[in-house]
Amino acid sequence: MGYIVIVCDMFHFADDPEHEISVPGFPTQEAAIEYARRRTRSSLEALRQPGQTPEELRSLWYSFGEDCRVVGPEGVVYRASAELNAFICQPVPSEDCDYLGFYESLLPEDFALTCEWASGAVPPPHHYEYRITLRPRKAPSHSRQALYPRMQGNITFWPDYPGPQVPTWRETFAVWTREALCVYTLLLEGGFLGTAPLEKGKTVTAIGGETAVLEVTAQGRTWHISSVQLPPQHRAFLMEKLMPAIRATVPEAIWRTLEARRQAYHHAGKGG
Repeated sequence: MGYIVIVCDMFHFADDPEHEISVPGFPTQEAAIEYARRRTRSSLEALRQPGQTPEELRSLWYSFGEDCRVVGPEGVVYRASAELNAFICQPVPSEDCDYLGFYESLLPEDFALTCEWASGAVPPPHHYEYRITLRPRKAPSHSRQALYPRMQGNITFWPDYPGPQVPTWRETFAVWTREALCVYTLLLEGGFLGTAPLEKGKTVTAIGGETAVLEVTAQGRTWHISSVQLPPQHRAFLMEKLMPAIRATVPEAIWRTLEARRQAYHHAGKGG
């Protein structure tokens, strides 16, 4: 999924070397490195005091700072600690340490998505469908955007083939930048947001197989993507990598509730 920044909390490292935080969703190596650099410098600048020696600041950072490394498909590509001496010798203003604002800026302000998913042409109780929509959500003007959900999400769920006798269930939820950016990065990685239309493959009738139709908006453009019209490699990427990320934007508690209601619906003999 693009590049990931692994954050090591030096305060906990001595007792638990595996005490680390993963920050996913970086579309490029350069963006991930910039975030890692900013976050590490932020933790260092928070410890800087007038009259300190470089050795004192370094010792404080090793005790209370954060060290970041960037991991991509090719492995570890950057370690911020390699630049620690330069960071210590060259103080920077707070805006150059704003890793939260930088992370927020990676997601286009107009990013929006609608995903229609169906489990395929199978008999009840195995068939169900849902629609997930993600729309931009403005943070209160008096607050830092990074402290509020970036998007508003909605899921519409049908426990059977949609029809007059089939109930429709709806839930709303908040989506943070982390989840939305993972989806956006996978759309880029899969080649779905290119300037040229995707090559169309042979239309596949999904008998017993799932289907997905997406409408995506970003940076003033809109793309329409249908799994049954994609060539095999794009179809596999969509269903095996992108769809799990889209589903992950919906809280697990909502999925559990919808599945329980679907089971109850069919247990009552209302399906079919």
